[in-house]
Amino acid sequence: MGVKFTLYIPEGLEHTKEVKKIWNTLLKEVETSYNLKILKEVINKQNEERIKFEILWPLAIRKRIKIHQTRRTKSLYPQLVVFIEDKPFTFYPQSYGKSKIDINQFLEGLLKEEILCLHEKVELIEYLKKRS
Repeated sequence: MGVKFTLYIPEGLEHTKEVKKIWNTLLKEVETSYNLKILKEVINKQNEERIKFEILWPLAIRKRIKIHQTRRTKSLYPQLVVFIEDKPFTFYPQSYGKSKIDINQFLEGLLKEEILCLHEKVELIEYLKKRS
């Protein structure tokens, strides 16, 4: 199966300029360059909670990165989750201390054959090398 990206977009944010740029431009270019499977899923509040519990929080704890969400309501911003062999590997945006990598930076880096990540990325590098 290899590497797969899924862009999770909270309802109401699917038509924003940021999401359109990510989906229509950067993800399409990465999909072509790396021959990847890329999915987009608009999520409601219930699915947002499921994604937090099943995917984001376990990764955040294991990889020691923070989940980007609103302060007051703890609602998610768009999240790009990278799966390796159908298991969540990492997500973007990610931050640790003062360092932060947003979705655009990650995708633009990939297009320059550079993998930006705030934790160990050897496994991702190996899988992406096989695909390109």
